[in-house]
Amino acid sequence: MLPGINTAIPQASLQIVSDELAVTLNDARVVLEQYAEGDGGSQALERAAGLLHTARGVLRMTETHGASLLAEEMELTCAHLARLKRKDGGTEEALEALMRAAAQLPAYVERVLNGGRDIPLVLLPLLNDLRAGRGRPLLSESTLLLLNVGGEARTRSGAPRPERSGEDIEHLCQELRPRFQLALLGLIRGEDAPGNLRRMYGVVERLERAAATDEAHQLWWVVAGVIEALLDGGLDLSVSLKRLMGHVDREIKRLRSLGEAQFAKVPPQELVNSFLYYIARARSGGGRAAAIRTAFNLSDLVPGDAQVEQARQNLSAPSVKLMQTVAQAIREDLARVKDVLDIFVRTGMERVEELAPQLELLKKIGDTLGVLGLGDLREAVQARREELEALIAHGHRPEESALVGIAAALLGVEDRLESDLISMIAPQPGESAAADQEPGAERGPGLSQVTPAVMRECLVNLARVKDTVTQVMDRKGDGASLDAVPEQLQGITAGLMMLGKERAAGVVDALKGA
Repeated sequence: MLPGINTAIPQASLQIVSDELAVTLNDARVVLEQYAEGDGGSQALERAAGLLHTARGVLRMTETHGASLLAEEMELTCAHLARLKRKDGGTEEALEALMRAAAQLPAYVERVLNGGRDIPLVLLPLLNDLRAGRGRPLLSESTLLLLNVGGEARTRSGAPRPERSGEDIEHLCQELRPRFQLALLGLIRGEDAPGNLRRMYGVVERLERAAATDEAHQLWWVVAGVIEALLDGGLDLSVSLKRLMGHVDREIKRLRSLGEAQFAKVPPQELVNSFLYYIARARSGGGRAAAIRTAFNLSDLVPGDAQVEQARQNLSAPSVKLMQTVAQAIREDLARVKDVLDIFVRTGMERVEELAPQLELLKKIGDTLGVLGLGDLREAVQARREELEALIAHGHRPEESALVGIAAALLGVEDRLESDLISMIAPQPGESAAADQEPGAERGPGLSQVTPAVMRECLVNLARVKDTVTQVMDRKGDGASLDAVPEQLQGITAGLMMLGKERAAGVVDALKGA
């Protein structure tokens, strides 16, 4: 099945295994974090590779091709690092890419689960960073199409195969190859491009009509479509296309040497795949190009540049999970204040000075809400803090109604907290509703569990910021994806302040103005 033809079935399959997959990816990330901190050695990398191998198998079965590719490159990078001695150096680049990938892979899977398209091109910069860290050749966009170029694909277009000419294709290869070579040489030299393209088209068209096997016919059919697009002005004649035409010349020679039957057993799938990429990018709508696009479903498989860029920006957007985790921790602090007020009322309200420690806690909550940009909630908390401070300063036994009023106001802040946070970064009603319905979002665990959760999410979002900056630097000036960075840094700062990490929060907050 071609990716992109029907996304409902793969998404449904992914949904079934999503919980187990999330646990596996999280375990892999934790193990890699331990290795990055100097714990575990090669055993940690081997365990991470095993977890990624499991995840890769699940992603492949659910036809989540982009995530499967990333998991595979991560697994190979783990194996590469395990073979090296960290003290010998040369591992920093690969480890840095691996940590960024560990943060991006769960986010990518989450986007697909939420109805986003599986677009491997979105992950191309990260895939190439992992390959570069291992010293492997970089991938091109055409290698990520994952097309099925078998013989049956041609019949999906509905266009009838032209009647065979009856000519002997092996004899034609011997006769026509010199003509193709002369036209190609003129093309490379920049001499009469339209004329040389027409000569090449004539050669390829005759080979197409003479082909007896589907594999041979498919090659000439697709090559003729690319030449048609070049003649129509739908494609620019680039160095890469000239080199691909040189590979066509080699295939003519190979067909002549092997015979068509042997040629069909080992068809040039990579070459066809590369030509299909250019057909997908062609601006013209000629008959051949249109039929090829339909046959291979290229409109779905090869998204436009704008769509890929938008998907990359969405992938690096502020994390809903971080905001939920921060909200969970703030609710925990609010609950502590309310519990103290409740106990104080129940025990007779004799010593009002016992409420003094809650002033500092309320100040911390208010500061965190202010950093998050929730000004009205911050003002509500500050007002309750001032009321409580006045009661303590008065020194007399407070009215029960005053304490109940403070507790009720804090309860109102708690009720609004998560929805206000989520709406800041996911304003669409559907997305907010989906986030609110996540298991465990209603009430958080104890503070001991919240602290590591907040730190993990801060690290994930910091990795996303770093990945965004790296991509912008690689593209030398395309700063559109930086728009999401201030909100990500804001969430990180709030999480650190809520945990009392004021120095670290100050450093992160300073980055927003950089």
